[in-house]
Amino acid sequence: MPTFQYSNPEAIHWGAGSLREKLDAELRRVGGRRVFVVTTKSAVREPALAPAVEALLGDRFAGRFADIGEHAPARSVMDAVRAAREARADTLLSLGGGSPIDAAKTVAFSLATGLDMTLPDAPARARGAKLERALPHLAVPTTLSVAELAGSAGFTAEGTKEKVGVAAPELRPAAVFYDAELAVKTPLDLWLTTGIRAVDHAVETLLAPGEHPLPDVAALDGLRRLRKGLLATKANPADLAARTECQLGAWHSYLLPGPAAKGLSHTLSKRLGSRHDIPHGVTSCLLLPHVLRYLAPRAPETMKRIAEALDAPTAAEGVSRLVSQLGLPNHLAAYELSDADLHEAVRPMASAERSEDDLLGILRAAL
Repeated sequence: MPTFQYSNPEAIHWGAGSLREKLDAELRRVGGRRVFVVTTKSAVREPALAPAVEALLGDRFAGRFADIGEHAPARSVMDAVRAAREARADTLLSLGGGSPIDAAKTVAFSLATGLDMTLPDAPARARGAKLERALPHLAVPTTLSVAELAGSAGFTAEGTKEKVGVAAPELRPAAVFYDAELAVKTPLDLWLTTGIRAVDHAVETLLAPGEHPLPDVAALDGLRRLRKGLLATKANPADLAARTECQLGAWHSYLLPGPAAKGLSHTLSKRLGSRHDIPHGVTSCLLLPHVLRYLAPRAPETMKRIAEALDAPTAAEGVSRLVSQLGLPNHLAAYELSDADLHEAVRPMASAERSEDDLLGILRAAL
């Protein structure tokens, strides 16, 4: 018999000013007295982001690590672990996109287990680790990557640049704040490309194996909200209501985090992204339309629902048209990957169901 388990954070706040209104109550709920902020250099340079958040924390602010790079390299994650330990943090607060949010979850995992994420066998050892308790984590996302909605965290392995990760229910943030007053500071291209990443999450939810009626309904609503909100944000980047609409769409795209993150577009994106320094949002722009064309014959009814939600004749056309309307990258050739790079990306993913030639065909179509 089908079963659905909720796996999103227990508290999600949204709307312009929500962090200012709700942060104190959430800190009291989780017992946060010494809050350590995990963020990026760009957030520190913007007065309305890290400095403003730290001012809201007041005497609860225990320190900050702001050197998290794209794809959360293991070395910088471990630097953040040491800084949080030295600060005697009892709560983590992440601010930014998927990289600092995933980094904060990985910091919580490392502090709870003592595992050094730079070790070659860290991913394998992490799979068997048990968490008695992890530091509570409040997530303040400023992109649409929705890393804040899952108990898994990706980081880039030392040396190989392979995207690996950790996962545990205890890593789900205790609360999420979708605050448009902060999100409006996100560069437009980053906002829009991660918006297509959220479209990717919705599509992969609908295509995931098994039955999941509630996530399906939410994902279709998410597609409608994302299309409307992204186009409105493109027209007026200062539109707070449009930013909130995008954030709600991104949230609704990801009520099925595990299966959605294992879809074909996501796994191909991960193979390319960290190894070739292509942001995750951009990989969705480049690959998702071609993945949908490949999968269309296998799921005609689902593709029809996706197309209707995107107001397009086909699912692939709906995504491709939205990418073009937003002025986002749509050709993998711009990243100058060799044919050997393409083979290297797909070889570990090949199976009886999806041959290496099939997967190469998707990447070559994206060129």
